[in-house]
Amino acid sequence: MKDFSDIPITELAAIVANHLQQQGIEVVLVGGLAVEIYTHNLYLTKDIDMVNTNYQRSQTLHKAMAELGFSKQGRVYVNATTDITIEFPPGPLSVGNELIRTTTVASMAHGNIPILRVEDVIKDRLAAYIHWGDRQSLVQATAILLTHQLTPAAFQDFCINEKAQTEYEMLETFYQCANQKQLTAMAELQTELTRMLLSAM
Repeated sequence: MKDFSDIPITELAAIVANHLQQQGIEVVLVGGLAVEIYTHNLYLTKDIDMVNTNYQRSQTLHKAMAELGFSKQGRVYVNATTDITIEFPPGPLSVGNELIRTTTVASMAHGNIPILRVEDVIKDRLAAYIHWGDRQSLVQATAILLTHQLTPAAFQDFCINEKAQTEYEMLETFYQCANQKQLTAMAELQTELTRMLLSAM
């Protein structure tokens, strides 16, 4: 079995993505690791989520992952040498009600990782906040905005299309407050969001 015990999660994602590509399986990185990459490690995860964008059969995916020493347990693939898990959420590749047509790559020492564009990772986190009430996703979206000097206004149309004007206003208020206080750390942002929610009660 390959030993991944000393491989950082981003490098493992690159190894897996490149191995799958060699087997004819196209994937795009989504989820928490995409957030970690775009916040420059402000957010940390132990999960790799990749969408299989050319819809290869599950048997093909099982075989390719087994070649790397990963076996499926429930929804995730595991390897005894690492506590990092890998999941392949079902397609199509989308954020909210929008289909994703353009992606990019993140360059790592072990190769490139196909990944959602930064704008689409923000939309993905906003969709989780809008549809599931996941406040951590609002924190993550705001952290990416601050890291990349983007503003909520660029995502107003997306929120309107998701019928989420109230959630957009919350994003705008939270962003302005965090930006004014020059908050950057995830813990700081989480604390500030909790303070805002309590004061609004």
